[in-house]
Amino acid sequence: MRASTSLRILLAVIVIAVLAATPGQSVVAFGAEPAPDPAPTESTVNEFLPEERGLGECISAVPKPGCGSEARGGWRQGLVLLAILLGLGVIAWRVIAASRAARRRLTEGDEPTATVG
Repeated sequence: MRASTSLRILLAVIVIAVLAATPGQSVVAFGAEPAPDPAPTESTVNEFLPEERGLGECISAVPKPGCGSEARGGWRQGLVLLAILLGLGVIAWRVIAASRAARRRLTEGDEPTATVG
């Protein structure tokens, strides 16, 4: 391949990557007025928020006492925590096992070999 062909391919790949990474823009016809947004309604229909309090009182970095419900957590959240802890345990076990095997090879006089594959 010539240098100009590979440069064109590289340029095309970069342009495609940039276009793929940018969010799509909507096309608006000139002169068309956008439809007005309906007025937002404040609703607290949510099992995690009490219905007798305002939405702004309970959604905060530091929610006020009495916000929330008993529906939080549960066995699914515990199951996720257990899966995360088991995954971390497997990773730690593999790191320790590989470290011990490498140390054993070094003390036996064998040089560590790099595997390709």
